[in-house]
Amino acid sequence: MRHAIALRRNALVSALSIALLSPVVAYGQTATASGDNQSNAQQATSSSQQKAVNLKTVTVTGSMIPRVQIEGDAPVVTITGAQIKQQGFTTMWEFLDSLPQMGPQVQDSASWGATAVNARPLNLRGLGPGFSLLMIDGVRVVDYPQPLYAKSNFQNPSNIPTGMIDRVEILASGASSIYGSDAVAGVVNVILKKNYQGDELQVTGGGAQHGGRAYGDVNFFGGKSGENWHILYNVEKSNRSPMWGMDRPYQDSESDAGYGSWNPNARMFGYPDSPALFAADANGNYITPGTSSITGQYTGACGNFSNSQLYHAHSVSTNGTQVTGVTDLGYYCKQPALFQNWVLTGGSRSNNGYVAGEYDFKNGLQLYGSAALYDSVGTSNTQLWGIGTGGFYDQTSGQVISNAARQFTAQETGTSMNTHDREQNWNITAGVRGTMFDGNFNWDLSLNTQKYIVHEDYTAFNQQAANNFFLGPQLGTNGGMPVYAMNWQQWWSPITPQQYSQFSVNGQDSAASWLDQAQFRINGDLFKLPWVDQSVGWAAVLEAAHNGFQLSPDARASNSATFVNPFYSDNTGAGNRQRYSLGTEFRVPILDSLTWTISGRLDKYNDHSRADVARTWGTGLEWRPIDSLLIRGSYGTNFKAPDMQAVYQTGSTVPVGIYADNLTCIKALQAGDTNNTWCNPNIQRPQSQYYTSLTGGNKLLLPETGHSWTYGFVWQVPGVEGLSISADYWHMGVDNSIQYLDNGTVLKDEAGCLTGLQVVGTSTLEPYTAHDPGSAYCQMVIGMVQRNADGTINTVHSGPINEASLYVSGVDASLDYKWRSENYGDFTTSIVYTDNLSYKQRVLASDPLLNTRYNNAASRVTWMGTWHKGDWSASISGVRVGSVRANNYGGCNVLDNGIQPGMGTATAADGTVYSTGVCTVSYNGGTQVVNDTMYTGRVPPWITWNGSIGWQINPETKVTFTVSNIFDKMGAIPYYSGGFEFVPTNQTADEYTGREMFLSFDYKFD
Repeated sequence: MRHAIALRRNALVSALSIALLSPVVAYGQTATASGDNQSNAQQATSSSQQKAVNLKTVTVTGSMIPRVQIEGDAPVVTITGAQIKQQGFTTMWEFLDSLPQMGPQVQDSASWGATAVNARPLNLRGLGPGFSLLMIDGVRVVDYPQPLYAKSNFQNPSNIPTGMIDRVEILASGASSIYGSDAVAGVVNVILKKNYQGDELQVTGGGAQHGGRAYGDVNFFGGKSGENWHILYNVEKSNRSPMWGMDRPYQDSESDAGYGSWNPNARMFGYPDSPALFAADANGNYITPGTSSITGQYTGACGNFSNSQLYHAHSVSTNGTQVTGVTDLGYYCKQPALFQNWVLTGGSRSNNGYVAGEYDFKNGLQLYGSAALYDSVGTSNTQLWGIGTGGFYDQTSGQVISNAARQFTAQETGTSMNTHDREQNWNITAGVRGTMFDGNFNWDLSLNTQKYIVHEDYTAFNQQAANNFFLGPQLGTNGGMPVYAMNWQQWWSPITPQQYSQFSVNGQDSAASWLDQAQFRINGDLFKLPWVDQSVGWAAVLEAAHNGFQLSPDARASNSATFVNPFYSDNTGAGNRQRYSLGTEFRVPILDSLTWTISGRLDKYNDHSRADVARTWGTGLEWRPIDSLLIRGSYGTNFKAPDMQAVYQTGSTVPVGIYADNLTCIKALQAGDTNNTWCNPNIQRPQSQYYTSLTGGNKLLLPETGHSWTYGFVWQVPGVEGLSISADYWHMGVDNSIQYLDNGTVLKDEAGCLTGLQVVGTSTLEPYTAHDPGSAYCQMVIGMVQRNADGTINTVHSGPINEASLYVSGVDASLDYKWRSENYGDFTTSIVYTDNLSYKQRVLASDPLLNTRYNNAASRVTWMGTWHKGDWSASISGVRVGSVRANNYGGCNVLDNGIQPGMGTATAADGTVYSTGVCTVSYNGGTQVVNDTMYTGRVPPWITWNGSIGWQINPETKVTFTVSNIFDKMGAIPYYSGGFEFVPTNQTADEYTGREMFLSFDYKFD
């Protein structure tokens, strides 16, 4: 992770620089001194010491009213596009994810079943995707077409080219009274380049030291001006290769899991890893690969496959703290490097273009417009297909085969298993602006249209063709089992990519979203109060918008026998909505040192939800008891309209074969069966043991509502030129939040509501306390599960409901210092700190409000120092993310032999089951207390340093060398970690990357 933030704390210099800009500044933008304007700003500062300056005003993100002071009643963070690249960020999302104000990442491209290879959602303050509003040049951005994990809509900052960015402004507090829906946690406003003269070429190349993530970028931009016109153009082409599991060998095998997660079986016989190839007899024992017992001699079958080796399987029985028995289960081929062809970070190729311009009619009227096209292709892969036969009678060998499974290898499939997301996103704006009433009021009318299209190309699977290839046609039945003549030679031998193509199918899921919007904005001074020098400011905005989406999965997915989607994702739905909004804001100078702002907004929705009309308001105070000190505070109400995905998703039908049946598991454990496979969520069930998952939208959803407040100060320290500090407390909350009940939650709560128990791990029972068994919620989830007569699951319903609440609070602090020296050059230092004090959440109004702050890093600190002298410049930056709890925190320590104790329970006189806080293991039908302590391990803080050095060879040419993660920090695998992505992802996003190096060449043509 790489990060530093440059805060614009010097209000005087910033305000004076605004005087050099156009009299009318685009809505939602903040003007700051950068690039060539810095020297002009310094000259203006010098002259201001001799005479008064008539300062122009600027609109700050979070307000509609132009102002002289950059700092307002709520803190806004600003960083330039040049600083983003200086720190080694290659995508907009990488930069945003590093901000102290951001919560943990919501998904990455390696996540199982991810629906957004190229996209990354924002997560301001940890409130989750969709609660942060993304804007470009003050205009709302269209939603990403594919919903996150088939649930929520979000806006994608990852496809915004870094080479086109002038600066980014982040308001990390609620602003719905200014911007409407989604601005619950805050606003990210990306300002693209506008004022540039000449042509410039930037070429950057580099990559990760340990392999993968090779990066190349060519960015050409320029601008031309006439007497009354200006045009800017930008073309950027970039390529980032994926980072595969094989690029980080410690991460490509299940056996890389922490030793604490190894059970007695693994500790005695080695980690089993996932099967690559096996066949099991009627008793469920593995048949040694390539032996005559299944007709034929295929000696060394495992060695004929890449990523496969022979493993001797056993099952281990325990009683209390002792291993009491071992059963030989035979041999199978395991995959020691299961994840080598999985993507740790996705690859991306992009071609982007942007043009903007304006024409001044010299009568107070200006015509302006812009057009951007972002075209990208993302690459990922998180699985290779396999085939499972289920039970059958094999005519070839004359025996019953209870099951046989085969994982295809990259050797057999080639590159056809990679998933490619092909995206196009365009954004076109046209507008006219001017003044009225003798220049006292500015107005701006704009039209904007956006569309985002995704075509996801992947390899589906023809199950029927694969069965025919290995099993042949069904030859009847024997004892109720299907009869096949298995082709064992093909089963035990690698196939060619040409043979694999017989049952691989090219699939494509498509999705589109669009947004058309019109805005009319007006602002100006109303009147002066007799006792102050400043006028009462006023602004208003009138908006109309139409947006919609359509999900178009491959139509062949309806036939699960011949077309199996790799992630069982066939979500469908389409819908649109209209929105009409009216907002207003007043800025009232109560005293020369005290200013009050108040804003309000109405948003009217026409759709099939119950959103209807949303009313929000906000207010803030700014008090400057002395020129160098600002004391501030703000309060506002916020809302988020229901995601269209949550409203309009049509019922999807998906077969599920990997799951834990909590109810059956609990009953088995109560009967003393600790080896029941229904307790294991990682086992693929035979075809007959699949259930159908039914998911649909909810047209009864209400808007999610919230509130936020901040208070703090900004102090430009007297007597120390260039030194400023700030500190702000913030709090925000969301009520009536939309909670998606996924299949796992429904099954867990169904079992808990029916039995009063829940399963911890795969063999430990604890009291279920999440919901009252007699509550309406329990009645609802019990009815969402339909079971067959034998108790197996038939169908599970799931979907969104208005229930959850979340409240977060914390403190932000910063220090910014600038020092100029004639002999040693110019220095700047910036330090930003965030401490997340609380993270309180509940699913239902009847649930307790629990502070789960411990689940994520509590604090983040970022820093950056720069130096410039003559032709040379340098920077050093870094980040510290606080410690997080390791896997199994609060659980019982595993015993030396791998037995995992559970938390003991007891029953009170009234029948209430409660935890004893003592570690126990099952012993002869009872429990044995273990003299052991609970595990309290933590993952240490994440600290990385980044640096760059630049040389201005001549006025036209500059080279810059950037190193990200200077000390090659790599994530450690916690003792109890297991499964894919062993390194915790709730702390940072690039635990696997290590050191990266980039060389940039910058040439100005004129």
